[in-house]
Amino acid sequence: MKVFDIHSDLLYDLFRGKGDNRFKDIHVKQYNNSVIKGAVWTLYSPDDFDLKEAVNCALKKIDWNELKDFKVILGFEGLRNLEKPEDIRYFYNLGFRHAMLTWNEENKYATGVSGPKESGLKEEGKKLLDIMIELDMIIDTAHLNKKSFYDVLEYTNHNIVYSHGLVYDICDHRRNLDKEQMLALKKANGLFGLTLAKKFVSRKEEERDLEHFLDHVDFAIEVMGIDNVCFGFDFMDYLDDDFENAMVKEVPDATKAHLILEGMKKRGYSKEDIKKVAWDNFYNRYGNKLYKRSK
Repeated sequence: MKVFDIHSDLLYDLFRGKGDNRFKDIHVKQYNNSVIKGAVWTLYSPDDFDLKEAVNCALKKIDWNELKDFKVILGFEGLRNLEKPEDIRYFYNLGFRHAMLTWNEENKYATGVSGPKESGLKEEGKKLLDIMIELDMIIDTAHLNKKSFYDVLEYTNHNIVYSHGLVYDICDHRRNLDKEQMLALKKANGLFGLTLAKKFVSRKEEERDLEHFLDHVDFAIEVMGIDNVCFGFDFMDYLDDDFENAMVKEVPDATKAHLILEGMKKRGYSKEDIKKVAWDNFYNRYGNKLYKRSK
């Protein structure tokens, strides 16, 4: 059984991380000892920097020969550093097929969860969405505040995902989706990627574990159905020390992802249903957007 992780900050780590061998020493080592055999690798934008420079820096540090038969889609976690909507074409031509309009901030395109509640999708954001729709890119609604989330879904239902979050009805973290949002996502035939970030699992430290994460899996499947749920783990173990213990305790990094599949099996999920959530729901839709590796 293999897993497609629809949210990883790997590109950002290669851009900001110290040392030129991080790809081989950290990421390849983990993936080669993991059930994760596909991922959306994103460039995360928590602050201001030159986006073209950052992308080129990260891509140069990838040795594709180190990963055998690993499926990759390139994407962006936030576009605060995209100077104008038309610039997304430059990155599309580099192989990018996925983007979120914001991280937590309000920018020229939309409003994230840290922005004003009354502020939503901007006119520049609509122009950007139009180009993404034209290019058949994946539109990721994670990190948007509620108004922007609903504004995007009202504007389009084209290739919609919410790549990494959990269930607000279980844990009231601002980045989790409530049942109403989940139903709206389902109506758009979007995919809900479930994260292992422990603060999204529970407000109580003693409940930030695999079993309580699986409660979110159960709830999401109950509301959205087995065909609209997947995994967007957002592993943070390889980032700086502030994120060292950011994941549920049993699954601190990619090498332990198999425990989730085993947990689902123990809860009575069939092999077919586990395979849908782990791989098929995302890959069967978006496997045509894989990065074409240069030889």
